[in-house]
Amino acid sequence: MVELYDLNQPWGANTWPWPYFDDPEVQSVHRFSKDVNHSLKINTAIHIGTHIDAPLHFAPEGWDIAEMPLDRLFGTGLVLDISDKVDEYSVITPEMCKEAAAEADLEIKKGDMLVLHTGWKEYFQTGDKANELTYFARHPGPHKEFTDWWIEMDFPWVGNDTPAIEHPLNTAIRNYRQDLDLPGELEDALGEPIEEVLPEEDWLYAHKNALPENLMMVENLGGDIDNPAILNERVHLGSFPWKWDKGEAAFCRTVAFKDL
Repeated sequence: MVELYDLNQPWGANTWPWPYFDDPEVQSVHRFSKDVNHSLKINTAIHIGTHIDAPLHFAPEGWDIAEMPLDRLFGTGLVLDISDKVDEYSVITPEMCKEAAAEADLEIKKGDMLVLHTGWKEYFQTGDKANELTYFARHPGPHKEFTDWWIEMDFPWVGNDTPAIEHPLNTAIRNYRQDLDLPGELEDALGEPIEEVLPEEDWLYAHKNALPENLMMVENLGGDIDNPAILNERVHLGSFPWKWDKGEAAFCRTVAFKDL
């Protein structure tokens, strides 16, 4: 017997999109006022809400969604709580993960699936601290050291409760909101020049380096990710997209399975 825990955000026409994407559109094809059934169609970017990035997203020779093997989508792994180790603009490191695992008397093993709970789901639109700017532009994120460790450890996929498995200022968001000076905020928060923390030559480092190794990333997790029953526990983890030929990303249902 197993208990299932849903790690997804809800998805709908009002789900916050990545800042340079259009809002998703949901329309009725049939509706009960004129038909005997109800059906919908959607027009949306895929990188909205809980989704998995296939290697094809950044690697022309990488797996597409349909090619990703099931045994790389489902396996054992950890849901690690690093929320007490990160804040706005924090850079996620291997040491943070190893420390969280050690505190829970867990071992991070080569080939594990890895889910990181940063606490950022609270800033998503359904959270108690809902704030679109904080959610997208100020979340913690990994950088070069974490990505190199990820590749070395062959984590088939890494997931977390932020909009991207990338530091926000290691993406196009770095140049948004000139009125706020987000790079200056990072320097104040971390006490280091942004070019030392996130040099521009390492732009999108996780996407450019992990995906070509056929390592996937699951972004915008939520739901039960902070449930004490699975937090800092070794569980089975699965992230299941539809079998989309030539798809570079897909909405997915991500689930933790805990033995009873």
